[in-house]
Amino acid sequence: MPYDSLHAAPVAARAVAPAAVPDGVSLEVTPGVAAKIPSFAALLPPGTAVYVTNLPGTDVAQAMTLCRRLRDEGLRPVPHLAARGLKSRADLADWLDRAVHQGGARQILLIAGSGDRPAGPFRDTLAVLDSGLLEAAGLEGFGVAGHPEGHPNAGPAVLREALLRKQAFAESHGLSAWIVTQFAFSAAPVLRWAEGLAAAGVTLPIRVGLPGPAKPATLITYARQCGVGASLRVLTRRPDVMAGLLRAWTPDAIVADLVRAGRSEGPARIAGVHLFPFGGFAKAAGWAGAALGGPAGAAVAAAH
Repeated sequence: MPYDSLHAAPVAARAVAPAAVPDGVSLEVTPGVAAKIPSFAALLPPGTAVYVTNLPGTDVAQAMTLCRRLRDEGLRPVPHLAARGLKSRADLADWLDRAVHQGGARQILLIAGSGDRPAGPFRDTLAVLDSGLLEAAGLEGFGVAGHPEGHPNAGPAVLREALLRKQAFAESHGLSAWIVTQFAFSAAPVLRWAEGLAAAGVTLPIRVGLPGPAKPATLITYARQCGVGASLRVLTRRPDVMAGLLRAWTPDAIVADLVRAGRSEGPARIAGVHLFPFGGFAKAAGWAGAALGGPAGAAVAAAH
């Protein structure tokens, strides 16, 4: 387990990331943050997947304009579709049409969204799949959420069954599908969870959610808000890690663990990492760019 990831000197990302993440590194950004970024192409190698978040109150037009901008800059936009925020079947059809034709998206991330009460007929992502609209939208594939440390409203068996249904949907409609996990501070619980999925028949590639470079105090705040307390508690029980809270976090130690897991004969399909840029998009992009071998990314990484 990467107990030293909060205090060890950073490992060169380029030395560890490619072997662990054959499908590369993805990031996410909000429209508000994106408005302050002069050039994504200057930060990330061409073809990098950038997920466009869909927080409550996000304007669809702004999100799709950002998707088009990312596409025009040579990147791959992956907008979030929040099921509970959709007001009607027509709302879903409109969102999908705009994502494909206005935003230029070929892939999306399906999430349930926040709030206990859905705004319309879609209580979860399975309801979106059951609508019959997604497979006709012109998309190449979709991602779904994974919860290695559990979900507050559903048990492990329910979550596994949902993933099996999503996998079957993708296979039956000729779509690619993958899992993006909630962020974690340790590889061990993610790998155990992934092995459990494989044993249950879930073969979807897994992109492991990791915090990008950030101040540890910032990470602890997000961890408590987002329900990843188990790996956080494991880390903060150690005095050496607590001492490391005075230093900056990078994902290198966890990625090194994923490298070792990828070299094993285990069944888990760890396909890549997904960065949550809690410490700022430029820092996360710098780490990702260096990991992917991009000269622009390496330059940004050196600057931070």
